[in-house]
Amino acid sequence: MKQDFIIAYRYFIKKPVFSIITFGGFTIGMAACLLIYFWVHHELSYDRMHSDYQDIYRVLKLSKKGDNFEKSPGSYRPLASSFKADYPQIEWATYISYSSESSPLQVEDTEEKIEAKESWTNSDFFRIFTGFTFVEGKPETAFNDPVNVVISQDIAHKLFGSNPALGKKIIVDKYGKTIYRVGAVVAIPNNSHVGFDYLLSEKNAKVKQYASSWSDSYYIRSYIKLAANSVIDDDFLSNISNQITRYTNRSEKILFQPLTDIHLYSDYEDNLSNRPLGNYTYVWLFSGLAFLILVMAIFNFSVLSIARASERTTEIGIKKVSGASRWCFIRQFIGESVIQTILASLIALVLINLLLPWFQQFTGKTIYIEYTFSLILNLGLIVLLTGLFAGVYPTLYLSSLKPNQILKKAIISGAPNKLMKSLVVFQFVITMGFLISSSVFIKQIHFIQSQSEGINHDNIIVIPTGLWYSNRGFKDELLKNPSVISASAGYAPVNFKWQLPFSLNHLGRTDSLYASLLWVDEDFAKTYQLELIKGQFLGMDYSAYWKEWKNKHKQESGTAAFPIVINQKAEEILQLEDPIGSRIGNLVIVGVVKDFYFRTAHHPIGPVILTNDPQNIGMMNVKISPSNRAETIEYIRDTYQKYRNGREFSYHYFNDLLAKEYAKELFMKRITLLFTVLAILISMLGILGMSWFSVERRTKEIGIHKVNGANTFHLMYLLNIQFVKNMVVAYVIASPIAWYVMNNWLENFAYKTEISWWIFALSGIFALSITLITVSWQSWKAATKNPVEALRYE
Repeated sequence: MKQDFIIAYRYFIKKPVFSIITFGGFTIGMAACLLIYFWVHHELSYDRMHSDYQDIYRVLKLSKKGDNFEKSPGSYRPLASSFKADYPQIEWATYISYSSESSPLQVEDTEEKIEAKESWTNSDFFRIFTGFTFVEGKPETAFNDPVNVVISQDIAHKLFGSNPALGKKIIVDKYGKTIYRVGAVVAIPNNSHVGFDYLLSEKNAKVKQYASSWSDSYYIRSYIKLAANSVIDDDFLSNISNQITRYTNRSEKILFQPLTDIHLYSDYEDNLSNRPLGNYTYVWLFSGLAFLILVMAIFNFSVLSIARASERTTEIGIKKVSGASRWCFIRQFIGESVIQTILASLIALVLINLLLPWFQQFTGKTIYIEYTFSLILNLGLIVLLTGLFAGVYPTLYLSSLKPNQILKKAIISGAPNKLMKSLVVFQFVITMGFLISSSVFIKQIHFIQSQSEGINHDNIIVIPTGLWYSNRGFKDELLKNPSVISASAGYAPVNFKWQLPFSLNHLGRTDSLYASLLWVDEDFAKTYQLELIKGQFLGMDYSAYWKEWKNKHKQESGTAAFPIVINQKAEEILQLEDPIGSRIGNLVIVGVVKDFYFRTAHHPIGPVILTNDPQNIGMMNVKISPSNRAETIEYIRDTYQKYRNGREFSYHYFNDLLAKEYAKELFMKRITLLFTVLAILISMLGILGMSWFSVERRTKEIGIHKVNGANTFHLMYLLNIQFVKNMVVAYVIASPIAWYVMNNWLENFAYKTEISWWIFALSGIFALSITLITVSWQSWKAATKNPVEALRYE
């Protein structure tokens, strides 16, 4: 065994460039594969830290909206207690109620404040979510006093630094100052879909009054844990599905989603951003991409190992003549392959740790690598299998050589030669597929990000204010700055998903209009440059809001009629000749605007209603001049502090918020681009190695051609033509496959770009150029060499 390794080492250093090409491509493939493996492992690990996680479910709500059914994770606070009371199959039931906005938080007797979001729950929460680590305190005593609060470890670090937090008092300034005592500090794993800043008990006097309310569900999530030996079967589901109807007059149904399915298998839109959801499609897709890269690396290794076999004829021949069995060669060459794979994996792990910060920044994804026993075991298995697959064909082929073949040096012919050509074509197919796919990704992402139908959101910053009725003064003072072009209190139309039913009784119809409702003020159209088609925009000011519209537009029914503006899609659905003045419930249409994007390009533009309601507006949209941005934002910050002293100032550019909505697509584009670069690099290394081997194998042939008068161009043609043929075959195979895959991907978007012919043309030209550049370097060196050097030993 030792002698075998010494021989392998000598062959490695005998041709160091060729060896580095072979080993380098393999290492790059292993690094890419392991990097995606770590990401996939992290995605699949979500919510598995809790004991008996397979018995934990999240409650889903199924509601009918018009002719459609909508699935939602929204729930009701009393639902958990009703489950425990009515169904012995449910051991524990809990909920978490999130706050819509953050509040100032500070330690008692200090001035420094931070922003944090409030949540509250019942006593079963930590009985279900046992995977949360209690850094300070215990789950049994965390809520033993109604004034106790459980804070996350991140919030504890911000408030107390490295000092103990347990038992300390903190002040929350939300609708007046409230003092709480820290009952526990909890470390929330990054692979948990549930997260919170600080958590109150529903027994707290401040929230106790809401614990039994069935009126709200948007910010609430409910969970159950089944008792031992209980299952969710058809009988149980048919019994419990009407639980909401039993306690309310709503006809909503109940479904259950396994805890471990939430992160990857949620086929509904979750409007809460407490923890971002993943997608199982991307897990499979990127696992497949990583596998393809690894296969390319393995094929490279195999092809180049066979190519190098001509240099090992003496070794193989001597061992064959000396009586070495086939098993001896299998053991030797498989061992070499596995050793090289281990070395490549170790180097790949070093590269991953060095490049991990860059990868996270490049893709926008966070990857945590924890070398647990199971992870190390899985990595070892991957390395072993990779080494076996990479070395199996070269091993079987080399060990099967007959002495007469060795003496004639006829080892690269027949089936091995055809296999090598097939593997090269396969590599080209993968590379071409990556090139075309990444081009379509980039084109589509650019297309959806540049869509601005009916709206102009350039140079707009969005500020969460929480000022509600006090927005007017803040806005007026902002407009005193000449760099502030316009300002509007209202929700930013980034991806507004919330739809409500609006009765059409006043139009003599029994159906309802399901439309998105955007709360905005009178300057929203000006700020976002909406085009008014009919009527007028909302023109009332805040001071007259209630008085004017409750008195002036009083209807015979005794309800106020509030002004609204609708878009063209809503007008089309309403089918009114002149909608101005028409009433929808207690709303009166005063204007119609041209359709504009208020959701992502995944969805067609739907009906939207714009109305003014200060109690629902906690944001300010400010359009600023592109010059002096830093000074303008500093002015806005100072102005904000006058109205919200002690509150943390934060803002986002509208385009940055929009980019977040396309985070998955951006991740796909970036990771595909990264894999395309890796595929090209691995292919170039393979082509370089094969061309090197081809030139060396044909040295005598090149010399004879030169002696007979062949010029440099003719020789380069002879050496390059086979690689060009392989590329053309790969192009013909890869193009329809890439078109089919990308066309299916584009179906996910309501607004999509075309798969242009020039994408295929440019991808083919680029791949061919890379191939010719790589091969021609070796070909030119061989074609310009003195023929005497090739024939002097003949």
